[in-house]
Amino acid sequence: MGRFGILLLTAILAGCASDSWLAENLTTVPQYSDTLNCADLLSQYQTASARLKELTRLMDRSGNVVVNALAYDTEYASVRAKRKYAEEAAARKGCDLSEKPPAKPPDANPPQAKKPRNRPGG
Repeated sequence: MGRFGILLLTAILAGCASDSWLAENLTTVPQYSDTLNCADLLSQYQTASARLKELTRLMDRSGNVVVNALAYDTEYASVRAKRKYAEEAAARKGCDLSEKPPAKPPDANPPQAKKPRNRPGG
């Protein structure tokens, strides 16, 4: 019963930590997002959103609260904080987070296919 109690307490505390501003501020520097331009904020926001979806999927598949608390909660809190701070910085700067990242411009000089050489006597 002692081990179960410790695991249960750990799960409860970890669950609370994932919703805590303290966990967010210990794992992420809130002011970092203010140094980014709109394209970088968009990239950070989209990367964090994709990772949150992946973590949520993993936690749902696990179905075990204790395992989720021990394995995923810290990263989940960190990634959620990154997304939140990117969103707040984008709002302050007037960036649009709904747009797609700019596509890479095509190469100005695409590689040319080499023409086969005619060999004498061949």
